[in-house]
Amino acid sequence: MTPPRGEGAFAALRNVLEARAPGAWELYRKSADSRELDASAALRRQSARHEEGWAARWSESGSLRFAAATGPDELRLALDEAAAIPSAPEEPPDWPGPPAKAAKAVAPTAVASPTEPPELFDALASALSSASRGEARLVGLSMRRGRVEERIGNAAGLDVAQAQTSLDGLATASARRGARAHESRLFFRCDASPSPTEPDVNALARRLADAATLPLSDRPTPFSSGQWLLDPSVAAALLATLAPALRSKRPPRRAGTGPASIPVRIVDDATKDAPFDGEGVPTRRVVLFDGGEWTGRLEDLRSAKRSGRQPTGHGVRPSFRTPPRAAPRRLFFEASDPSPAAALLARVKRGLFASAVTAPVRVDLDRDRYEIEFTGISVVGGRAQGEVGGARAVGRVSELLRRIAGAAEDRQFFALPFLVGSPTLLIERASFE
Repeated sequence: MTPPRGEGAFAALRNVLEARAPGAWELYRKSADSRELDASAALRRQSARHEEGWAARWSESGSLRFAAATGPDELRLALDEAAAIPSAPEEPPDWPGPPAKAAKAVAPTAVASPTEPPELFDALASALSSASRGEARLVGLSMRRGRVEERIGNAAGLDVAQAQTSLDGLATASARRGARAHESRLFFRCDASPSPTEPDVNALARRLADAATLPLSDRPTPFSSGQWLLDPSVAAALLATLAPALRSKRPPRRAGTGPASIPVRIVDDATKDAPFDGEGVPTRRVVLFDGGEWTGRLEDLRSAKRSGRQPTGHGVRPSFRTPPRAAPRRLFFEASDPSPAAALLARVKRGLFASAVTAPVRVDLDRDRYEIEFTGISVVGGRAQGEVGGARAVGRVSELLRRIAGAAEDRQFFALPFLVGSPTLLIERASFE
């Protein structure tokens, strides 16, 4: 255990910013540590990383300025450099004040270095071989356990700190069938609340096996249309592409007209991850899509200032080197009345089960179009009929959302790159190519 770093420097920089921009500044500090383990059949390699970042926003000469650096002394110099750059006029946002005493985040008194990530290569390799009936093998597994501490202060009297832990990984598998071979890579992240749990090795192996072996089939889709069952990873990849619509000034096209009985909502709720966003605004649950209507929008401080709305706690900092922006934090499909995944499969009279995407999901929100390339299994009468090496589903986003006919109980989260979650979804009708 080591004592917290940067306490005196943080206070000194607050004074510098107040002198420079009285009542109109924000100071951010990030400290991140991680331990990584790269494993293969013949190699185990461990490494450790540390990142320190400082950033400031302030109003000067009628413009909102931003500067970032890797240390407090460097940030002082960056303030002068940023102030010399011509910038468009912009009023500062309405900085949040101190939270209620009961909700205030207390700065950590000590920093605990992350422990080594779990050694799972051998267990996953064995499970993958079993799940693929020996057709796939594990090539590599990278695991990372990290801890990030953030502190945010501003001219309105805010001074909060928070810490988050994470455990994620990247698994690479290869499969061979006759003269054909295929390699797949799978990113995964473990749920971090209240602390990261280890991944479900058997579930991960099944996903890896499907991603590696199904593309080896030379069988095309046997249907031009039918029901469509989406694996959680496929549904999450689709949901992630809708993120631009969630912060757009103009809501996406309505998902049909009249009363709706869509069994899912789209929600962003990171309350289990951190009490504040990257601007110190309290985290809260926001329902974005419900009953066939787009009901909400993600707002950071700047977008809220421009729109006249209230910030929703979605000021996200992908890096300390860039200003925060409105973005999802923990986005997911939420089922109103979930059922077992097997029950959804039994409802498929004729259609396809999409096991994994084989190319980035393409969505054009202006044209209301989507295109998803995937590999999977054909289903007739609730029973698997055979592998489908490649298929493509195309149509309107608004119709796709309205045609969600069922959702399972198996919601999973994926890093895409923000956390996106979905259960297995049943689409009542889709067009295939």
